[in-house]
Amino acid sequence: MIQSDKKLIIIVVIGCILMALLGFAWKQRTSIPFVTVTLEGITTPFSYGSARLLEGVQTSFTVLNNAIFSTIEREEEASRKATLEQKVVNYDEVVAENIRLRQLLNYKSSHPEFSMTLAGIITKDYGTWTNTFTIDKGSEEGMAVNMAVVVPSGVVGFITDVYPHSARVQTILDPRSAIGILVQRPESRLSGVVKGNGNTPRTPSMVNIARDGDVLVGDKLITSGYGGIYPKGLPVGNVQSIENDSEGFVKNAVVTPSVDFHRLEEVFVLTSSSLSAPQKAELEPKLVPQTQRDQVEGAKGPLNNDASSFSSLWIFNIFYTSAIIAYYFPYKLVTKLNFDDNCYDYFI
Repeated sequence: MIQSDKKLIIIVVIGCILMALLGFAWKQRTSIPFVTVTLEGITTPFSYGSARLLEGVQTSFTVLNNAIFSTIEREEEASRKATLEQKVVNYDEVVAENIRLRQLLNYKSSHPEFSMTLAGIITKDYGTWTNTFTIDKGSEEGMAVNMAVVVPSGVVGFITDVYPHSARVQTILDPRSAIGILVQRPESRLSGVVKGNGNTPRTPSMVNIARDGDVLVGDKLITSGYGGIYPKGLPVGNVQSIENDSEGFVKNAVVTPSVDFHRLEEVFVLTSSSLSAPQKAELEPKLVPQTQRDQVEGAKGPLNNDASSFSSLWIFNIFYTSAIIAYYFPYKLVTKLNFDDNCYDYFI
């Protein structure tokens, strides 16, 4: 180990001496010609090679530097372009949202008779046998089952299920839905029912119209107010075509909805209305009389004297007792005598 260290020291010393001699000779190259010529002959190839090498390295660094800067510039340009495009998209989205919200605000201000809550749609389930969506308002925000859901263009549907912070809405396109309507044309004012059609999910039908029912292609349909869910007068759709039933007794109308359900993003929930709903008649029907007097009064009015009441009651009791004896006596007699089936049939 010590010997190897000594060898290394000797080599370093010799190298330093040689470098010193070369340095001295290089300084004295003009005064000592043979040294100058010798050194130039020795160093020229190395100088040329090192110059070419340095030039190549410099060129490589320049090319690499240019490539790096070019890549950085392209990435920065792409980033700036993407940022600008995103800003344009955000701007367009803000403009579109502003237009929608302005329309909703105008609709709300033009219908002070309704108390409305704006809700956003968070999921959609549009299919053949169901047509529902979920909104971001629930019982905590005042939502309840059977509340009507509308937009400025018309009726959307009603709430079927309520959760703390969301609710499910069943649209009028759902095959399970049925909504009472009126033909708005003054000459008609025909009432009917519009139901969802699973065979044509985008177009409900006005069903079971009488053959002579006054409905024409192009007629506008509005809510009738019957049923207590939808207020009267909300747009439902327009009659697209009329088809006779296969049996020929009634006809059905294909309806184009007023609402474009595939473009819905926000809706209004009608939480209350100042319009009075149609009231059901408070009937008090006459029930089965509890006494013979009530029975007589219900049929002929009150009796004028107690004698007539007593006579009627006596006659009724005699008739009722005779009917019981005539019905049950033969059966009891046969049972007591233990007649066989043939004898019983003969007796009856």
